[in-house]
Amino acid sequence: MGPIVVYQSRGKLATLLLGSFLLVVLCALLLARNPASMSVRSTIAVAIAIPFFGTCGLFVLSRLLRRKPAIIINNDGLTDQASAASVGLIRWSDITEARIIILTFRSSRQKYLGVSLRNPNDYLAKCGPLARAILRKNASLSGYVVNIPQAAVSVGLEVVVAHMEFYLQQRGGS
Repeated sequence: MGPIVVYQSRGKLATLLLGSFLLVVLCALLLARNPASMSVRSTIAVAIAIPFFGTCGLFVLSRLLRRKPAIIINNDGLTDQASAASVGLIRWSDITEARIIILTFRSSRQKYLGVSLRNPNDYLAKCGPLARAILRKNASLSGYVVNIPQAAVSVGLEVVVAHMEFYLQQRGGS
């Protein structure tokens, strides 16, 4: 079996870009409209939301303009580039388990590919402080340091798991 390259859905990326743009505009309008009538909490929330959603929008725009695979599965291992907090290449010998998990956030349920690592601290050490904090939070919520969201890939996670299982079996992995 040859390498499997999975890209992010351009439609999903465009939707995320539009959403980020609209949230920045909405927050800016709230702030500009009448800041004196807003509570201190609301002003702080809006002031934080503008750079946060602006940064998210720039990240999504860069993904739209520079078409980069979200996941690569090949003889070397699984390369995770699906998000801003991705760990890069994970060698097959470091993967102990990969399974689909469902996480519930308030009223929405999201599907993720959870990848269990033999040595997660080695991968965390390669990341910057913000990505490391995000990955640690992922682990506390799901039990997996590496969580690849279904929303970040253009194929079903079942397809990704099937390809991973093939390579893991070829390597004699678990």
